[in-house]
Amino acid sequence: MPKDSLQGECNMGKNSPDRTCDIQKNSSNRKGTIPKNRLSKREKLAYGVGDMGNNIAYGAVGFYFVFFLTDVAGVSPLWAGYIFMIVRIWNAFSDLIIGIISDHARTRFGRRRPFLLGGAIPLGFCFALLWIVPFQTNTRLVIYYTIAGFLFNTLYSLVSIPYNALLPELSQDYDERTSISGYKMAFSFVGSLLSAMGVTLIVDTFYPGKSMYSESFPVMGRILALFIAICILLAFAGTRERALLKPSERQASIRGNLTSLLRLKEFRLVLGVFIFNMVSFDITMALYIYFMKYVLKISDSMSYIFMAIPLVAAVLVTPLWVTISNRLGKQKTYIISVLYYLIPLASCMLIPAENIPVTVAVTILIGIGMSASQVLIFSILPDVVEVDEHKTGVRREGIIYGSTMLLYKISSAVIVAFVTAALGWFGYAESSGNIVVQQSTAAIFGIRFLMSFIPALCLIVSVLFIRKLSLGKDRFNDMKKTMNVDQKNE
Repeated sequence: MPKDSLQGECNMGKNSPDRTCDIQKNSSNRKGTIPKNRLSKREKLAYGVGDMGNNIAYGAVGFYFVFFLTDVAGVSPLWAGYIFMIVRIWNAFSDLIIGIISDHARTRFGRRRPFLLGGAIPLGFCFALLWIVPFQTNTRLVIYYTIAGFLFNTLYSLVSIPYNALLPELSQDYDERTSISGYKMAFSFVGSLLSAMGVTLIVDTFYPGKSMYSESFPVMGRILALFIAICILLAFAGTRERALLKPSERQASIRGNLTSLLRLKEFRLVLGVFIFNMVSFDITMALYIYFMKYVLKISDSMSYIFMAIPLVAAVLVTPLWVTISNRLGKQKTYIISVLYYLIPLASCMLIPAENIPVTVAVTILIGIGMSASQVLIFSILPDVVEVDEHKTGVRREGIIYGSTMLLYKISSAVIVAFVTAALGWFGYAESSGNIVVQQSTAAIFGIRFLMSFIPALCLIVSVLFIRKLSLGKDRFNDMKKTMNVDQKNE
């Protein structure tokens, strides 16, 4: 794709319709302001809080929704897998569409932030709709949760894609991006922690007993919906977009954008790392509640503690992984973290039931490994934006994030649906109404196997991709220097 056909520039002349660049240029020259590549802690915190909201939603759905379908609504594992797959595939395409739209958005608030403002409250409302049981028949329930899932995932795309595409626009500095990603992922884990603890606290403590789940889950949905909306609105209010190249005036088709990106070797490799890393995480989230309740036999009154332990560990060690990454580089640190993470995953096949000390130790180790893989992958992906700009002359953050999410979520939909259906193949019996079903030995083995082997295999494949990636700090800085020279000469 010729560079001159895609080249965009930030018009700072007095006749430019886009005044964002003028404002940001002037503000960056004011006395006492932070350099454009550095962010204040306040802005990093505000940006991170946004991902806390995203991950309250993502964490609650990821940890509990399949369980809610099978054990509260009474949907079979096969149909639960169908709902997850069809909704996730739609979500994949909505991600790409929203990414392209946000790349070409023009408002006084910038390209990305208006989506946070407009999507926060509707997202919270549709999140609450997921957790009610409006019908008793299986067919009506499947139709209802499919429609509710479509609405929720569309609005999640509307918020999360512009939010993630905002990261490379906050700073052009390689190490600063790792720092921002560290804040982002720390709050991400806090959001997951709040969802994991919040759900179980509400449904198992305030409304004790499984017989009350049909009443307690809707209450939980409304409470967390409020937190989701507030966090996203705070991210809108506390961040600003920096002056960047304008995207191309020529809007390529979805197919054209995908074809262009897939020709980029660095994008293909990072895409492989991202997909297999995140699919591993999704499988762990979907099965963790089953693993706690049926394999380790954690009581309802204690479940929120064990849902929280790995997430607390992940938050606490995030600064450590950022420091290691700054010293060794993202690639080496990622490989080290995966090799470490395989140990606690393998132990899921052996950990005994009702052994609290061993369970605590393993869940802490899982959290430490989970932290590294999440922090690093979300700091590597923004660097692909620079490679793409270096080779094409245009910034396409929204398209890159949207395309990545499209391919990841299709992969995740198929694999997680397969894993959910596999529960039934191993003999897992869904609940009927409020009756607690005892699981067979084969079903318990199936949960162990799916919880340990499949995520570990995905992580190993991700290492095969990242080993071939050549995108370190030196190359990144060289590209930035070249692009800065090109811009000055225009």
